[in-house]
Amino acid sequence: MSASRNDELIRRPHPRLRPFVADYAGYDIAGVPAGTHLGLPSGTLTFIVSIDEPLCQVDAVTGSREHFDVLLAGLHLRSTLIAHPGAMSGIQINFSPSAPRAFFGIPAAEFAHYSVDVARISRPLAAELHERVNLETEWSARFAAIDDVLMRTLDDTNRPRTEVADAWHRIVGSRGGLPVSVVAEDVGWSRRHLGSQFRSEFGIGPKDAARIVRFDRARRLIPSSRRSMVEIAQLCGYADQAHLNRDFQDFVGLSPSRWLAADDVARTHTVGSDSVGAASARG
Repeated sequence: MSASRNDELIRRPHPRLRPFVADYAGYDIAGVPAGTHLGLPSGTLTFIVSIDEPLCQVDAVTGSREHFDVLLAGLHLRSTLIAHPGAMSGIQINFSPSAPRAFFGIPAAEFAHYSVDVARISRPLAAELHERVNLETEWSARFAAIDDVLMRTLDDTNRPRTEVADAWHRIVGSRGGLPVSVVAEDVGWSRRHLGSQFRSEFGIGPKDAARIVRFDRARRLIPSSRRSMVEIAQLCGYADQAHLNRDFQDFVGLSPSRWLAADDVARTHTVGSDSVGAASARG
């Protein structure tokens, strides 16, 4: 999801929540042609509370549509398709991969590669979040309501295994630059054992996690930066621009330039939060 970046629409959560939530990103998008927006892979789980109209997700294969008042999308390696009539409004809560344990008592792997209606996990939580956010008209009050609901739900003793959490922290801290073998050595496990435990917790392997962290940073810089694609590729740890283009093809199915040309929301709005590493998987 995308959001105009300004002080009113981006907010850090209450300090007690920050190990699990990077930030809240409000979006109030209007005046773009009706169409579709691509929800791209990122280093956080996407937790969205819609405002006014439900969020509409489209199955790219069947064309079927599903509507969400409150959505949680796990870590994923392919883009998702969101239909809109030229306007969208809501709040994106950027969850660390440890957050599903802390708030729902289940690992992030349970949501990997798909989106779920939060009412199926916790109907009271979903109902209260949606009702309270939609009752407020000021962004600050909406963010405060989310703080209140999440703090009453939080169990910060429910965390991933230390080694798995530390592995995620090292990958994010290096911006995806550390080889998996080094990460495994740092946490005291073999590369194979790390891969197995990491997938069991997060639903993706450490190599894919590093790729997503690099890609996430690059795709946030592309719409708003005056840097060239070569400079962005170098800054984000890619071997060259061709390497960056290959990741875009894998994750989006398009080159960076074709992505921007095809997605009016991505082209005209700064993409969400760039604080992927702000919430640690340590919890």
